[in-house]
This record gives sequence, C-alpha cells and structure tokens, in this order.
Amino acid sequence: MEITKRNHAALKALGPLAGRGVSYAALIILGLLALAWGTTSLDKASGGDSLINYVPFLRIDNADTARALLASLLQGLLASALPMIAVVVLVPRSMSGVVSRGISWIAPGTVTGTIGFLFVVLVNLGMRPSHEVPVLSVAIGTLLALASLVAVLHFTYNTLQKALTGNKLSSLYRATRHLLDKELSSGSYKEVQEEDGEWLVVKAWVSGYFDTVTEGKIKEASVKRGLKLRVLRSQGAYLLKGAPFLKVNKPLDKKLQKLLEESVIIRHQEVGRESCFDGFSQITAVAVRALSPEMRDHGTAVQATNYLADLLCRLQQLGGQKVVRRKDGVACLAYAPVPFKRTFRLCMAAIQACSTHDVAVQIRLIDLVTTVGVRDARSQHGALLEEALNAIEEGAVQHLKSQQDVAHIKALLEEARRQV
Repeated sequence: MEITKRNHAALKALGPLAGRGVSYAALIILGLLALAWGTTSLDKASGGDSLINYVPFLRIDNADTARALLASLLQGLLASALPMIAVVVLVPRSMSGVVSRGISWIAPGTVTGTIGFLFVVLVNLGMRPSHEVPVLSVAIGTLLALASLVAVLHFTYNTLQKALTGNKLSSLYRATRHLLDKELSSGSYKEVQEEDGEWLVVKAWVSGYFDTVTEGKIKEASVKRGLKLRVLRSQGAYLLKGAPFLKVNKPLDKKLQKLLEESVIIRHQEVGRESCFDGFSQITAVAVRALSPEMRDHGTAVQATNYLADLLCRLQQLGGQKVVRRKDGVACLAYAPVPFKRTFRLCMAAIQACSTHDVAVQIRLIDLVTTVGVRDARSQHGALLEEALNAIEEGAVQHLKSQQDVAHIKALLEEARRQV
C-alpha cells in the first residue's frame, strides 16, 4: 500500500510529463491495432499471400501451427510484461525517470500494442475456414512479438540500472560521511607550524594515487630513531614518479627508503578506502554520468549535489592538518593541509559544466554554495564561493534559452551572495 501511495504521488506530481508519455504509448497501440486491421484485410483479399512470397521463410501455411505459435507468443508477452510492472511498482526511485521521458513509454506501448495485434489475428484466424491462414498477419505478429521482447529487456535493464545507480550513490555518501565523521571526532587536525631543523625532500618512487600512511610503523621509527614525516600531497592525489612527495628530518638511507615504501600506500587505481577524498570524486562522477545525453537523469544529479553539499560542509570543518602523535604526545607524522578549495572546485566545475541546460541542477548548485557559505564559521572561503556563483551565472546567461529561467537564476544568485 505504501509503495502504491508513493508511486501515485510521483505520477500526480509529474502529471503533464506522464500525460505526454501515455500519449506516445497510446499512439503506438492505436497504430499497431490499425496495422492488425490492415494486414487481416490484405489476407482476406489474398494480398497478404502475394506479399509473403518476398520472404518465404516467414510463411506458415498450417492453421494449427499458426494458432499454436500466436497463442504461445501472446502468453509469453503477457508474462514478459510483468517485469515492467514490477520495476515501476517495486522500484519507486525509477518512477521520475520512467514517467518524465516520453521515449521510456515506447516499450510499454509496443508490448501492449503487440498483444492487441496478436489477439486480433487470433480472432481472425478462428473465424476463417480451417484451410485458410492469414500468412501476412502471422508473420508480422511474430516479428512484432520478437521486437517486444527486446523492448521489455531494454526497458527493465535501463530502469534497474537507474535504481542501482541510486543505491551506489547512497552507499558512496554513507561511506564518505562515515570517514569524515571519524576524522572530525579524532581531534587530530591542528594548525601546524614549520619546525626548525633540516628537512629533506623525498620524491615519489612510483606513480599512482596516494592513499594513506601506515601510522604504526612511523610511530615505531619515531620512537627508535626520532623520525618525523611530513606529507606534501593530499590524500587521493595522483603522484608522478620523481615529484616531491614527503619531507623527513633524517638522512635518507636505504633503510629509511624501505620503511617509507612499506609504510606509505600508493595505489595504481583510485580506490582509496582510508581516504574520504575519493568519495567526492566518485559522487561527482555519478552526477556527471547522470547528466550525460545518454542518461539525462537529473534526479540522480540533484541527489548527488545534495550529498556533496552535506559532505563539503563537513570537510570544511577539518581545519589545518592531520597530525599523528606518539603515546608520549610527540608529533611524528603530519599530513598535507585539507584540500577543501581543490575538492570544492573539482566538484563544482565538473557538475556545473554538464548542467548548464538543466535549471533544476543549477538551482541545487546555488543552494550548495549558499549552504557551504553559511556553514563557513571562519569566513575563509568567501572568494572561492563568489567565484563559483559567478561561474553559475555565466553558464546560465550563455546556455539557458528561456529568459524567465535566466532571471530566476540571477535572483537566486543575488540572494545567495547576500547570505554568503
């Protein structure tokens, strides 16, 4: 009952779009019924027999065989239509994408129209003498049934893909939020001042994504040798072999080099499980993919933007650098400063570039900037947020065709600037 209520609400909210989709389906159904009338008329006039001679491999002359084939196809289509109903009813997240895109109604319309076509042909077959077979109608009905099965598979696959994308997005959000909350509660982030003494730069020994540091080994080396380590690149950053990467306060010998290579995890793929920054790039990638011409799923893009707003607000609370201390309180490891500006720019630039024609996503981006600005307790990101708002305005003026939409976006931007 609850699922039915949600789906009814979704259809009601998308009334005009749903009506357009139903119109597409109705046209397909009426067209196939008209085709059924036309083919049966040709078969009665013996015109169908002449046409089927061009494709003799589709000819079925036996009435019992034709009846059994049509009945099996009709039964199969009735059964294959159930997955479409199940997807719409049991996967509520897919409702907006299915209802709002008229092309998504081609599959239901084709299946329903083909069922009607086969029913008409079966009735016509039963009214004919036993030795007469509407060969053209039977052949076309068979081809339509095969096309309908393909349409059902395509419809079910696409809709489930959208649902799976939503599940993946929620999973990414929860995992990234958990890592951020863990970092926030650790109390390890401090404003670090450069210490006196000689520090040696260690270059990356291999190319790849910097994930994290195995802190236990560094703490042990710090106790035994007085080692202190500073990381110059943020977690999730891609390293090129030979680029400056670390700083150490001890001479770099083979033993220390081996320790660093064993303790610092560099991966060949962007799959850092210990870093929260990888989650930002993956959620942004989901939003960009949802805005692609192939998907046009602005609902998923809006959801991703909402998640990013929450995560960015948490990220900006991580001020300074993460400092790892030994049991005696001595700092032995300092990560690079939190790359909030870099992360914010990457998320905003990627989504904004792909959503210049989507008013709904543009509005959510403005809300994201406003939310981050309001939560900026130390007022250190004003210039960054103004830069983002200017980029949104420039994109709206250049790409939105409706002047009413442009005016609405500008009004929201002005309000955002006042709040930020």
